[in-house]
Amino acid sequence: MNKEFDKFKQWLSFNYSDGLLDLNPPATTAEIEELTFTIGVDLPDDFLEILKIHNGQKGKAAWLFDSQEFLSTHRIIEEFNIWKNLLENDRINKVSIPDEGVKNDWWNKCWIPFTSDGCGDHYCLDLDPNSSGTKGQVITLWYEVEQREIVAMSFSQWFKEYVNQLNSGELFYSKEYNSIVYKDEIE
Repeated sequence: MNKEFDKFKQWLSFNYSDGLLDLNPPATTAEIEELTFTIGVDLPDDFLEILKIHNGQKGKAAWLFDSQEFLSTHRIIEEFNIWKNLLENDRINKVSIPDEGVKNDWWNKCWIPFTSDGCGDHYCLDLDPNSSGTKGQVITLWYEVEQREIVAMSFSQWFKEYVNQLNSGELFYSKEYNSIVYKDEIE
């Protein structure tokens, strides 16, 4: 993951230096332990490696992952607790339309958000797939959309594909939107 994150930082340095400066220092052992304790599940090693490189972003610059904030351990806990409280207070009484391999929950306490758009939309690590899924797959969780889509079979695959999309020009930093966006979405 170090090599991939170096490619990401290199892209940021050439294309969006404020984004590079917005990265937090590495997560401490205590921060990772607090996160793991709070969410109640072990995180995949590839995701933990990223947190040990940079613990998300500070939030003072544009969001770094497809118009979404790269969440720190603290922000993951905040977003997780929002969803957990909704679930525990019976405010989620819907089912989703998931891809094969994903449970049909609206939200599952083992879907760990690692990005956020600030409006309830996330990319999540699915640590509780159904029998045909893969533990650690990356899924979409759009608050107002029923679909739950698998976008990668692991965090490392998702991140590598994201960096490749940046380097190919499919994704770019837009001053107009003050975000990293897909080229075809704004043309």
